[in-house]
Amino acid sequence: MRGTIIAFLMFFLIQGLAAQETKETKKTKKTNPLIEGGTLKEQFQFLVTKTEKFQDYQIIRRSLIFKLESNIQDTIKTLQSDITSLNEKVSELNTNLENLQSELKDTREKLNTATKEKDSLRLFGILITKSAYYAIVITIIVALIIALLVVFILFKRSNAITVKTKETLSTTQEEFERHRKWALEKEQKLARELLKEKQKNKGII
Repeated sequence: MRGTIIAFLMFFLIQGLAAQETKETKKTKKTNPLIEGGTLKEQFQFLVTKTEKFQDYQIIRRSLIFKLESNIQDTIKTLQSDITSLNEKVSELNTNLENLQSELKDTREKLNTATKEKDSLRLFGILITKSAYYAIVITIIVALIIALLVVFILFKRSNAITVKTKETLSTTQEEFERHRKWALEKEQKLARELLKEKQKNKGII
């Protein structure tokens, strides 16, 4: 008996709600998020707040549920389309990023080459750094200075030996000349003495 009463109440309630919703549809058509394309949250809140309740149940027309489902599907399709578009943009951005990285790498290599050439010099057709070039030049200059010092020292030594040799030779020549004169004088003296002895022996004197 109680179930029959509840069934009758449900029937009259649904009929009353249908009539009320028909009237309210015209009034709220302009502000219905399901029709105007509001957000899913707004559409759900609309279903909860604008429909009748019975005990712990929410009485919602099937057409509204189908409309919400259609809107959800449309939203999903739109989101999927947006995701696809975003993926394409991300792919395009990745391609552009790879191209920019490649160009940046080439630019860095060119910059390094230009910097290296700027900081380098060619010596006998070989590209060397300026520091190495300056080190080689300084080494050559130092080697030349050392060579000149060695030649100068050897020259001075040779010149000193030559001067000493000349002095020794001059002294030797002077001694030889003195000895020659002394020997000549002695020879002449002996010759005279010998001549005197010969003459004496012959009785000339």
